Order: sequence, then C-alpha cells, then structure tokens
Amino acid sequence: MSDGSLRGPVKTLALVVEYDGSAFCGFQRQTAVASVAGELGRILGILLGHPIALSAAGRTDAGVHATGQVISFETTSDFPTARIPIAASALLRDSRIAVLRAAQRPAGFSARHDALSRSYRYRILNRLAPSPLLHRRVFHVRAALDVGAMQAVADRLIGRRDFATFSSGPPHEKGTTREIFALSIERNGDEIDVVVTADAFLHHMVRIVVGTLIEVGRGRLALEDVDRMLAAKDRRLAGFTAPAHALYLERVTYANPL
Repeated sequence: MSDGSLRGPVKTLALVVEYDGSAFCGFQRQTAVASVAGELGRILGILLGHPIALSAAGRTDAGVHATGQVISFETTSDFPTARIPIAASALLRDSRIAVLRAAQRPAGFSARHDALSRSYRYRILNRLAPSPLLHRRVFHVRAALDVGAMQAVADRLIGRRDFATFSSGPPHEKGTTREIFALSIERNGDEIDVVVTADAFLHHMVRIVVGTLIEVGRGRLALEDVDRMLAAKDRRLAGFTAPAHALYLERVTYANPL
C-alpha cells in the first residue's frame, strides 16, 4: 500500500452496498470497534492498493442494515471498475457486506452531498408469535395494528416540516426542518412495512416516526395527538424509538442514477 497520497490520474467511484448491520457499531468509522466504513475502507484499500477515504449517503446507526447504501471515494488504481463488485464482495463475505454495483462518477461527486433523497424501510412482524427465522430482521409487535389509522397519520407527516419532535440528537447544524416526500404503510400478510423517503433525516428520525406510528396503530395515539407533537417540537411527546435491527437503508437517488 502507498503512503496515502493519490498519484496519477484520479477517478471518482460510487458503489452501491448491501450489509447486515448486526455486528457493527454503525456506518461511521470508529477506532476501537467494528464499523461498516472501517471494513469497507480496509478491503477497498487492499483491492485498490492505497488508503481509501470514503463518503456515504447515510450514516446508519448500530444494528441498522442496508440494501442500497451508496459510498463514493477517489482512487488512482487502474483496477477495472466493473470487476469491483465481484472482487470486493468476495473479500467482504465474512463481514456480511456486499458491493452490488460500481460506477465512475464526475470529479467532485459525493455520495452524501449529491443525494436527492434517501428511502428507508422498517419491517414489522405483526402476529402473536415471533419468528425464529426473522430474528434480528424484523420488529415483532404482538398487538393487532390498525394500518388505516397509521396511514392517516403518515399522510399528515408528508411535506416540508420541522421534525424536532422526531429527533433524539443534539441540535443539528442545519436545523430540524426536513421534507418527507413519501411515507407509506404496506401490509403483506403478517408483515407491515413502513417505507419513508425524504431529502434527509434527523438523528433517529425514522425510528421515532415508526414508534409513533405503532402507537397510533395500537390505538394509544390519535391524529390530533400527532398534530400537537409537530407543533410542540418536543421529543418527549412522540412515541418510542423503534429498535434498530428492523431498519434498512433501501435506496438513494441522484440526478444521474447509479
């Protein structure tokens, strides 16, 4: 490996990545614990022959999975871009990470800053018994959920709003206003999926929205309660934070699709 400087022609690559987040502290690189970024950077560094500084569309939390995460980085390697998914996925197999697609992007492209929207899917298993086969993949809710009531509240959250009530983090440098483009409740047999697309998300925003919708589905919260939550900008008024293990970063969109 080199000393870290990029020599020769520099190209910018974007990769679409899938991973099981169960064993990671989250996406962001950490010094003492395993992270998705750390493992991806290590393997790509081996494959391309120099240290990799990568950017990601979504900084997923500990335990969160991805089926459509996007990362970008610069490289001087002449390793064929088309071969990266096969070669990197082979080296990443034991880490439960796979590279699905790779493409060259214009200089200056950023997986994070150039993203137009991000879509997450939250999987709820809504039946009396949990599923041994879906352990750590879905959130089991025993009580019957009213999908119609959940969708009515979900519709009220669509649009550009101040989502301070649905954030558990410290004040964000760009404020707490975000735009939700779509928010749907999809039932397929015993599984209910909450699918949300927005320009960006606050800390734990998706999981708090899901927890609130589950409380609505249980009959513990009503439409007018959620209206008051938005106006109050007070995290204490929203529902619980749904657990991370049933959340998936599913898709990231760009002006030039990957």
